[in-house]
Amino acid sequence: MHIFYEVAGTVMGFFNAFKGSRPAIDNNQILIVRGRSRNIIPLDQFESKIDEVIAELGGTEVTNIDQIGKILTRGDKHINKTNDALNPVDNSGLARMKKELESMGLVVAYKVIELPKCDAVIAIWEDKNEIPPLYVEVTVTGKEDVKFDTF
Repeated sequence: MHIFYEVAGTVMGFFNAFKGSRPAIDNNQILIVRGRSRNIIPLDQFESKIDEVIAELGGTEVTNIDQIGKILTRGDKHINKTNDALNPVDNSGLARMKKELESMGLVVAYKVIELPKCDAVIAIWEDKNEIPPLYVEVTVTGKEDVKFDTF
């Protein structure tokens, strides 16, 4: 579990989103942290900023749709084990979230990444006019073949 906090802390620190950040879900298989930053990222730099944090984490972006689906399905399974989960997540949930946020005048970028002991989804969004805040969300999910007590 310690690795989950390291990943989330690196992402929140990178985007200067620690203040007021909090776990939405925190159990021994998944950690979802949401935060806000007063920093503004130019919209044309969203993708490159996420790439920078991926490099800082030593991760690899997952682009294969089947692999992304497996990661999201595993996360969904872990979320459903948590009493705090109100709505199930599905494989098109990220795309739907992006579409809904964009319909409210926000610009959204997200990437799914693979790390040695876990996988993560990093999402950022802000007003299309680059008005604060910048919202940051990171979901860290343990891999099924990794023993959680070794963290």
